[in-house]
Amino acid sequence: MIIDLTSLSWVIAVIVGYYVLLFVLSMARRRAPRTAALPLVVVLVPARNEELVIDRTLDSLTRLSYAGDYRVLVIDDGSVDATAEIVDHWTARDSRIRLSRRVPPEAGQGKSEALNHAYHRVTGWLATSDPWLGERAADDVVLAIVDADGRLEQHALERVAPYFGDVGVGSVQIGVRIANAGTNALARMQDIEFVGFSWLVQIARDWLGSSGLGGNGQFTRLSALDQISGGPWRPGALTEDLDLGLRLVALGWRTRFCHLTYVDQQGLTRWRPLLRQRTRWIQGHYQCWRHLGSLAGARRAPLIARLDLALYLLLVVTVLLVSFTVLVGFLGALGIVDVANDFLVDVPYGPPRRAVSLLLSILPVMIFLGTYQRHSAYPFRWYQLPAAAAAFTAYGYVWLWVSLKALLNLMTRRNAWVKTPRVAGPTGG
Repeated sequence: MIIDLTSLSWVIAVIVGYYVLLFVLSMARRRAPRTAALPLVVVLVPARNEELVIDRTLDSLTRLSYAGDYRVLVIDDGSVDATAEIVDHWTARDSRIRLSRRVPPEAGQGKSEALNHAYHRVTGWLATSDPWLGERAADDVVLAIVDADGRLEQHALERVAPYFGDVGVGSVQIGVRIANAGTNALARMQDIEFVGFSWLVQIARDWLGSSGLGGNGQFTRLSALDQISGGPWRPGALTEDLDLGLRLVALGWRTRFCHLTYVDQQGLTRWRPLLRQRTRWIQGHYQCWRHLGSLAGARRAPLIARLDLALYLLLVVTVLLVSFTVLVGFLGALGIVDVANDFLVDVPYGPPRRAVSLLLSILPVMIFLGTYQRHSAYPFRWYQLPAAAAAFTAYGYVWLWVSLKALLNLMTRRNAWVKTPRVAGPTGG
């Protein structure tokens, strides 16, 4: 049996080339806006059984540096622990903090429902000129999302606010770092992943107009959310952030990435919760394929942004393609199958061909680690880099397992939203 990998190798090479292009773009950062926009920022904190982390999160949110006004709205989504009591203590001490409680059967249905609840509360308070928010136009209000384990960098609001001086900007995402990256190797791998994505992919896509929204450190103009009927966050969406960003682009809003600040969050330190979380992310990513048609017809969005977003949606299958080539190569080495691959046929046989093959194999991890070394709070020492590269390469195959699990869930119509567990301890510095 002969398996020809030539075409597949060309596809993988194009994907590697795409990330090289993103890396080059990420080296040329866009200038931050200098407008004096000072919108009212309402920080939404969805919280369900967050007693281990909510106190530190609220403490950090009260210490933000911002010349404008900001408020903090905690959405207690049916917690059965001391979350609400802890927040109540903060509301008594700081008038900028409010608590909105959801109870069963409405509570506990997922993050989208909690955020939609907060959206309707905020719009209702604005309509009635509630003193907590005052009299503001929707175009002058920004909703920020910070997870209950999140910790905004102190100057985050003042660094993001100027982006909204451009009336065409609907949303801004900031970088994400793993606060407990030094806990163990698994947390460190997540830090490489998040820092690499934020300061490589997101900065590059900011040039293309296709920066994505994350579930943490997301800022969105209220008037942009008002254009989405029924509630901005799609009920049942497993990646409500990606879904929202795609719909905003389809409506003609620009999404930006602010590289000047970041939000800390906890990384998972055990494999089982990580696999469960990533399965939900991948399954939600596949769900967002529903937007491919609307992106194709979104004439108000730049063509380059639409093409990049479509490519981003489809590239979730990359790990499947790479894993298949590795498996076939392994079977070929055992003599079980015959492998044909003319991808590098024009490169002289011997050391030149092996060198090109090795370069293509290690280039993606080199790019990610190079980005990580420049932007991480926990950079590796030079002699640790080879082991880090090997570990991160192996960690990447986590996506193979969760991709297969996500596809199985889709085929069996399993769509459960599972909350990420927290651990006690600080969430950042």
